[in-house]
Amino acid sequence: MIIPKLKKPKSPNFSSGPTKKPDEWSVNKLNTSFLGRYHRSNDIKSFINDVLNKLKKTLNIPNTYKVLLFPGSCSGAMEAVVWSFLGDKAVTAIIFDYWGVSWYEDLLKLNLKIELRKNLEGDLPDLNDIPMNNDIVFVWTGTSTGMTINNIDFVKSSHDGLVISDVTSAAFVEDLPWEKIDVSVFSWQKALGSESQHGIIVMSPKAMKRLKKRNKLPKILSIYDHDFLINTPSLLSISDFDLCLEIFKKKGGLKFSKEAAIKNRSILEDWVKGNQFVRFFCKKKKYRALTPSFLIFKKDLNHKQMFSFLSKKKIAFDIANYRKAKSGIRIWNGSNIKKNDLIALTNWLDWSFNYFRL
Repeated sequence: MIIPKLKKPKSPNFSSGPTKKPDEWSVNKLNTSFLGRYHRSNDIKSFINDVLNKLKKTLNIPNTYKVLLFPGSCSGAMEAVVWSFLGDKAVTAIIFDYWGVSWYEDLLKLNLKIELRKNLEGDLPDLNDIPMNNDIVFVWTGTSTGMTINNIDFVKSSHDGLVISDVTSAAFVEDLPWEKIDVSVFSWQKALGSESQHGIIVMSPKAMKRLKKRNKLPKILSIYDHDFLINTPSLLSISDFDLCLEIFKKKGGLKFSKEAAIKNRSILEDWVKGNQFVRFFCKKKKYRALTPSFLIFKKDLNHKQMFSFLSKKKIAFDIANYRKAKSGIRIWNGSNIKKNDLIALTNWLDWSFNYFRL
């Protein structure tokens, strides 16, 4: 193998979650003064509450909405939401991503009446005429497909059921319409670049009225009757989140993050035009996620060897497709990814496609 003398990305971290940390981050900047302390001490509860209030302000979450810190990242948070809120009404499940499939499998365990709207072929399912009384469950941005629902204009203002969304790859990228979402869940290790561990549950006043004690539900999955903590949190993870949030705000917050993701995505879009080896999985540009970008192969490649090569040479880590998705390349192109690194990656991919073609 004759390896070309191409410029490598300064950082090979293009994973879609956990994502690359901001360049300004340093372990020496972490607030470690609370480590080894009881998490319900007044000063520590105050610290956690202050961090969650900063989160609400940064993401423009309404003051009337409740924010709950949950163990188990976004997956744990969504499990708790499904089991704590649903059961009173029929559910419309909207699926265009494999995480949507995962939440649908949870719905089946609840023996609910389910109206399924599903498309896993690069387009959105039909969203017209959703029953007014149904609860609605969907992923906002599909991490496995590189697609987004874009907006929820299909939900009428008079909709009676709850609107529940996994927004983990949209939070810190898009200015979400919180007032139209009754329950949302996300985590910190996506667009923000913070560490995993905790999930966030955001609840509207309408949603909180639905909450009730469910005696058959394990305590760890119950959202009923909690302040903002369910169990012992990782104070180190919260300190890391606090630091990443401060960096995010200093850079320009949501406006900066969205603009950077659009610019980075355009680099990939320009590269894909005319590329004989890959295309976007998402068929319509308006449904392409701001990040991540998911490209599927148009020609046969020894892609496993290619990914191994790129990783060993520290050119790109963790860019293979989600395990259940079609074979392809999944690239996080959020605001922590530098333009020149993305361009360098595409140059290496061009060479790799030709070398590893079958």
